[in-house]
Amino acid sequence: MDSLSSILKKVKQLDPIPTVIHKVLDLADNPESSLKDLVAVVERDAAITANLLKTVNSAHIGLPVKVDSIQQAVSMLGLQQVVEMVLAQNLGSNLKRSQKGYGLAKGDLWCQSLTVAMVARTLARQRDLMSLPAIYTAALLKDIGKVILHAFVADQIEAIQQSVARRGMSFVEAEKEVLGMDHATLGGIIAKQWHFSSHMIYMIENHHLPDPAARNDPATATLYLADMVAMMVDTGIGVDRLAYHVHQDVFNDFFPDKQQLKSLMITYKGLQREIQGFFKAD
Repeated sequence: MDSLSSILKKVKQLDPIPTVIHKVLDLADNPESSLKDLVAVVERDAAITANLLKTVNSAHIGLPVKVDSIQQAVSMLGLQQVVEMVLAQNLGSNLKRSQKGYGLAKGDLWCQSLTVAMVARTLARQRDLMSLPAIYTAALLKDIGKVILHAFVADQIEAIQQSVARRGMSFVEAEKEVLGMDHATLGGIIAKQWHFSSHMIYMIENHHLPDPAARNDPATATLYLADMVAMMVDTGIGVDRLAYHVHQDVFNDFFPDKQQLKSLMITYKGLQREIQGFFKAD
């Protein structure tokens, strides 16, 4: 079996995060920053500006006029949507690959991550949570550890699945026991190396709520629930689907009426179809 050091060495093989992402997140989270500040940061990067305008003007977005500037894009779509587009366009390169150890084909993890991010944003808005860009970004990157770990999981999948089936472990617990590392902890290590905030690192590390205290952090609980909704809908995708602990108290807190959960699952399917349609049209 490969050692823990072998796993950690592979982190350096990931595509780096553009520095503009940190600037965008800082400005989006700062109530004292102006719209002009954010537009100026994005416009300084020609590649990001070009890709963003291409997306905004795509048939999928369906705007009635051609958009020629970031300022115009923000005025027509709103600041939050433009920020999300910038994040999505610049955080996906690593996640678009196949993760064979997890049974994920090329594009599966990225599509799921985008959909979970949209659901997490929806839940966060319903509960009037702050730091929407941070929650959205953590949702996009929650499974970044799988990009590295999937090859190691493939080598030890029988042992991992036996621990899940025979000992009642969650998939992430079995990963840690068999490999010495689980994808959530590895995701936190990667987020730290990419210089994300301590809270975002915490959300990624704890998106399966292994730390009981995480259940009391609204942002982390939101990310957990969005991820669980994805698992309940996408039961046929990935070897680890539903092999996780269900924290009923968190579900009860967010969804006192079971119809609310059913409605969110329907929302997830709709968002998923929308994203898949965008990929096909691209």
